[in-house]
Amino acid sequence: MEKIHYLIENELEIIQDDRFFKFGTDSVLLANFVKLRRGDQVIDLGTGSGVIPLLLAYKNPEIKVTGVEIQAEAAALAQKNVEFNNLSEQIEIVNQDLCTLDSKYKTGSFDVVVSNPPYLPVASGKLKENDYVAIARHELKADLEAVVAEAARLLKYGGHFFLVHRAERLTEVIETLARHNCQAKELRLVQARQDKEADIFLLKAKKGANPGLRVKPVLIIYQADSSEYTAELKEIYGL
Repeated sequence: MEKIHYLIENELEIIQDDRFFKFGTDSVLLANFVKLRRGDQVIDLGTGSGVIPLLLAYKNPEIKVTGVEIQAEAAALAQKNVEFNNLSEQIEIVNQDLCTLDSKYKTGSFDVVVSNPPYLPVASGKLKENDYVAIARHELKADLEAVVAEAARLLKYGGHFFLVHRAERLTEVIETLARHNCQAKELRLVQARQDKEADIFLLKAKKGANPGLRVKPVLIIYQADSSEYTAELKEIYGL
């Protein structure tokens, strides 16, 4: 069943389907973490229903965004969301395996690559979800190595790769980036509450850069023991 939700209150909407993996706070935080310049060519690897391209295009009217999604039905929903929000001039949705993009895009075609990739290795547990959700959550179609390798190939020299991932895989992510000539440059850990450990992290890497990582203040999602967002989260969601 399809339902419509606000991405930005009274301004930007998204259609979601119960069959597919529903976007979470991590995608919204990643889109907010991304910094773009006028005229940037951006590609989102594993776009799902198109939430990240929608947010980036809405907030940056002078960029072009390509969303790549391997699942045909999810890609169709992403295209529907683009048209629903009248953003077809800025956003292109491509239904293709990100591991085969060399047939469509030359090396160095993009200024910025963005990705909220599957967090879980296939061997991390039994797959209980339907196929749509399992592909979004587990590295069934593309593992971390494949995502980083393709991001590095697509980036121009000096271009930036923004991603969100689980905190427990931070070391693995940074090492994988370095193997593909991308240095981690800016890190922000995300915690549900002040007294909790970080669940996820936001990371900016730069192709061809020298080592040197800046660690930003931790982002807290909820106030104390309540379910109310912090002031920063409310601002991100336009509340």
